[in-house]
Amino acid sequence: MVRTPDLRIETRRTGGTVRCALIGALHQDNQQVFALALRDGLRARPARLSVDLRAVDLFTSSALDTLLRTRYEARALGVALALDSPSHCVRRVLEISRSAPYLPVEDSAPARARRCPRRRPPGTPEADRNPVGLRRGTAFRRPGA
Repeated sequence: MVRTPDLRIETRRTGGTVRCALIGALHQDNQQVFALALRDGLRARPARLSVDLRAVDLFTSSALDTLLRTRYEARALGVALALDSPSHCVRRVLEISRSAPYLPVEDSAPARARRCPRRRPPGTPEADRNPVGLRRGTAFRRPGA
């Protein structure tokens, strides 16, 4: 297990798979620790390297860069690389950067565990609307009334 102030990495080998579980924030300050953990996983020459990202709450471009470099190294070694149940923020970065096709995703977590709905406090416009309009019983005032 590797620990930094805002990131914990647990690596386990089971059969032909090495699983790196990441918990916390992935950013520029801990990029080298993250890259080293993934390289150590590849050094064992497993058939598969699984990167568990379900508990990641911050995912920056430097973390994406590390994953893409690891994918390149894994491919050169003949190791299959897969992202296991990425959190919402990881999925968003993959979507925005259009790098999802290059990093295969496997969802082993139930859909409910992956979702993190963002609810707004009552009184904000988004909270008082449903797909068809205002909720029943929602009071609103016209300007100047």
